[in-house]
Amino acid sequence: MPDTSSAAPPALADRRAVLLGLAAAGLAGPAWGKATPTWSGVSGLLQGYVAAGKLAGACVTVRRGQEVSVLSYGAGALGGAAVNERTLWRIYSMTKPVTGVAALALIEDGKLDIDQPVAEILPEFASLKVLDGDVLRPARTPMRVRHLLTHTAGLGYAINDDALGARYRAAGLYPGDPTPREGAPTSLEEFGARLAQQPLNADPGAKYQYSVGLDLLGLVIQRASGMSFSAYLRQKLFDRMAMTDTGFAVSESQRARLAMNYSIRDGAIVPLEPEGKSPYLSPPAYPSGGGGLVSSARDYDRFLSMLAADGVFDGRQVVSRATARRARSNLLPRGVSAEDGMEFGAGMGVASAASGDGLPPGSYFWGGAAGTFMWGDPAQRLSVVLMTQFMPSRGYPIWGELARAVYADLAA
Repeated sequence: MPDTSSAAPPALADRRAVLLGLAAAGLAGPAWGKATPTWSGVSGLLQGYVAAGKLAGACVTVRRGQEVSVLSYGAGALGGAAVNERTLWRIYSMTKPVTGVAALALIEDGKLDIDQPVAEILPEFASLKVLDGDVLRPARTPMRVRHLLTHTAGLGYAINDDALGARYRAAGLYPGDPTPREGAPTSLEEFGARLAQQPLNADPGAKYQYSVGLDLLGLVIQRASGMSFSAYLRQKLFDRMAMTDTGFAVSESQRARLAMNYSIRDGAIVPLEPEGKSPYLSPPAYPSGGGGLVSSARDYDRFLSMLAADGVFDGRQVVSRATARRARSNLLPRGVSAEDGMEFGAGMGVASAASGDGLPPGSYFWGGAAGTFMWGDPAQRLSVVLMTQFMPSRGYPIWGELARAVYADLAA
């Protein structure tokens, strides 16, 4: 298998690409236009990328209330079958909002509290140390569930070029990396145990730093629910919305629908996996709540539809109205902001007047390392999902271009 370590780090969207791409869209309070837009701008954007050979294929869903449009162009692999709303894509960090909502559902059920110390669920996190320069000191505050949801727990990522990142690499802490690594944890429990042995980069609740917090939250969900993390997601969310395309591995019956992943090299796309031999065809060593899911445009549209409809899908209350609204609101600790003034909800960014990210304030959004992207705009009753596959996600400015095209089509 080709070396994907530089192009496909574990479970991450390039969050700065999210912010820069949306800022480039330059949106400002779009108004409604046609009752049923033709989405000509969105279609032209996707067709242009495919025709130029920049993408093998892409699928976009645009939903306004109960009305959803599906726009698909190209193929799942160069020369392969055409993509559609059931094509399967590696969504990497678009897993994070799913995990975040799952945690809030446990809070709704009284099995967890948003400001509960993590050590009450995971005792191994009771004695936290902070790496302060070259010195280890006791943490001044406990790590809480809120901190895991919002990347403020003091955790890091193995891809980060810092002392903590080096420690994670040495410990094999690469959650969501589909390529097996020698000496890596073989279960979610082992991942948590190894992570608990690492210091923090800041006191919990003190600052935002993109991290493995949502991966650790998967273990919290597992312990608090008394079910495996995968089974809890299936029972609480996926089954209740008939999200049959979403999971941590692709079954034999689904494999023909799995799109190829590509790297951008010298202006061309190059396959990252041998055809028919994706690591996603086998279950991972442990499920990554930060970046391990495979899904379809159809399924992710259902998830966003539920969030936008205050927890209701197809007439059924999947999570409460309060839980859905909490998920897409600012949950950061008091006095903390994310990058460039962005707010942060349950595993997803929330646009604020100060963030300058291009989306109207109150919109919630996130993306994946292989080019997937989503956002919801409550003021416009709008939900958008982009599914495609290319790495790195900052290789094309398609996220900002798509946002600009959607709002231009609405206003036409």
